[in-house]
Amino acid sequence: MYKKFNLELKDDRINYFSNISENDVESYKNKVEKISKELLADFEESLVVTENGTIDGTKTIETWFPNYKADIFLSHSHKDIDLAIKLACWLENNFGVRVFIDSLLWKNIDDLQKEIDKKYTFSEITKTYDYDLRNITTSHVHAMLSTALNDMIDSSECVMFLNTPSSIELSTLKNSTFSPWIYSEIKAANLLRINIPSRFIQKRYGSRDLQHSREILNEAPAIKYDTDLSKFHKITYQSLIAWNIDRLIHEIKGTETLNSLYNMVGEG
Repeated sequence: MYKKFNLELKDDRINYFSNISENDVESYKNKVEKISKELLADFEESLVVTENGTIDGTKTIETWFPNYKADIFLSHSHKDIDLAIKLACWLENNFGVRVFIDSLLWKNIDDLQKEIDKKYTFSEITKTYDYDLRNITTSHVHAMLSTALNDMIDSSECVMFLNTPSSIELSTLKNSTFSPWIYSEIKAANLLRINIPSRFIQKRYGSRDLQHSREILNEAPAIKYDTDLSKFHKITYQSLIAWNIDRLIHEIKGTETLNSLYNMVGEG
């Protein structure tokens, strides 16, 4: 990860990305669905169990949450999924960058939880789940998804947080979220190493030195997390429009377009 952005979309969302039609969105979703099937096709088993009955956690992560080479990791509330998809479509159509949205590319964490619990915590006799065993399986399943998300954040060039009233509650002087996944993603983005893209290293130091660089919560209980966005570059919808205009002027696509976004915030 090189940069992280706090995209504040607080106004009437009907006006956002109005040039993206329903057909554009459907076409984008179909394309991502095809990519998802290709990513998941490498794994025949949904739950990887060794000969002695032990679940292989590492291979299960690869099976359910395979790595995807993305340019932008889009962090968002599940309530904003339609807006997130529209934004991802707009970014890919205009800039040619690959956007990661977990729910479109990965299997569902709830399905993984059910599959493990059906095999390990459900009693056919009592027709109930063992509470203590399920606490253990739940912690493992959440750790698997959290690990996969952290890997995706680390490998993506930048993180874009979709900051809306659905994702962030502004109380007093603090930003807070009720989503543990948003909290975890922002925390990870603040802690993970900065990885400078090779194109910047080549530009600054020359190719000789290149080798040396290298949510769905139940209604109760409501649990709130203070969220630190101070290390994120704040951008707005107007920032995205200005970025797109710069892209048109310079006639560029792909990761090169990210350079102008970085320049807009004074770095890169």
